[in-house]
Amino acid sequence: MTELQMLAMAYVFFLGLIGVEMAISRIKADGGYRVSEMVVNIGHGVVYQVFDFLTKGLAAIPFLFVASLVTWDVLPADAWWAWLIGLIVYDLSSYWVHRHHHEIHALWAIHGVHHAAEDYNLAAALRQAAFQKVTAWPWRLPLALIMPIEMFIGIVVFDFLYQFLTHTRYVPKLGAIEWIFNTPSHHRVHHGRDAKYLDKNYGCIFIVWDRLFGTFAAEQEEPDYGLTKPLHTLNSVWGNFAIFSELVGATRRAVGSNKALVWLTGPAHLARLAPKHHGAAPRQHPDRLSSRRMRWYVGLSGLLIPPLLGWMMMKGDSWGFGLQLACAAWIVVSVVAAGGLLERRAWAWPLEAARVAAGVLAVGAVVL
Repeated sequence: MTELQMLAMAYVFFLGLIGVEMAISRIKADGGYRVSEMVVNIGHGVVYQVFDFLTKGLAAIPFLFVASLVTWDVLPADAWWAWLIGLIVYDLSSYWVHRHHHEIHALWAIHGVHHAAEDYNLAAALRQAAFQKVTAWPWRLPLALIMPIEMFIGIVVFDFLYQFLTHTRYVPKLGAIEWIFNTPSHHRVHHGRDAKYLDKNYGCIFIVWDRLFGTFAAEQEEPDYGLTKPLHTLNSVWGNFAIFSELVGATRRAVGSNKALVWLTGPAHLARLAPKHHGAAPRQHPDRLSSRRMRWYVGLSGLLIPPLLGWMMMKGDSWGFGLQLACAAWIVVSVVAAGGLLERRAWAWPLEAARVAAGVLAVGAVVL
């Protein structure tokens, strides 16, 4: 079974748990789930998986090339202790991938979309950055020297499952477990935009790396979630480019060598490197623009997208490239139309009508 097929099966589990958590939130009446936020979070997950499906080979080429040169067997795939060591080494790599994607603005422009979720819940775990695997491979490449590809894929899937479960408000602190493992409490801190929580708890499975490298913070009160500067978009495609757009604007304002430093230093340095006038009134969050009826329409009309994506992930390798591209395009257009409807864009209804018509024609062609 391929990585994509394993992830497709995992998504069924993910969506089931999201349904359970939504029910808990409803019973508690704590506002933990907003329809528009959930739609956008899942939309980002859909865009991420579509891009991952289309570029899987490209992202894996460097790893496979290095692995083909290895003639030794450091971590045999048939030994349990090798998997444990492999998991620890992989997680150390993940710590530095994660940390550098916070500390280098060009990489933060990719990863920051994951932190834009303002409702911290299991749906927010699916809000993945479309390009993150492409930019992570330099940190993963040394792993090809010590582990076979089947071990690497297995650990990648386990890591994804584990991190999904840390995105919840309903699991309290877990005592002594918190000394070693990343937990929901630790990860809530990581997603906080409070000053004392910024750039803390990068660990993915193990929290010991943060304790060793001085980036650990314990949860005190529950964080305020999201970005210090919200993206102000419900478009799950544009969300992957929004911070890049801001960086381009900052580059134009910056002078001399600061133009390069805008991209190479962390987000905290941006105001110093590219100062701007702050007299404009803050924009209204797009979530407040759509009606309740519209939010429910978008949510219900998108119910077919995850199953279609899962089908493509499970069976798409046997399709022709034209069919793969057509299916991927329809899914992405569906996500764009959903964001446009929530933001009340003039082009959204024509795009939605074209999307529905294309879907009906495709189903008719298959049935007839």
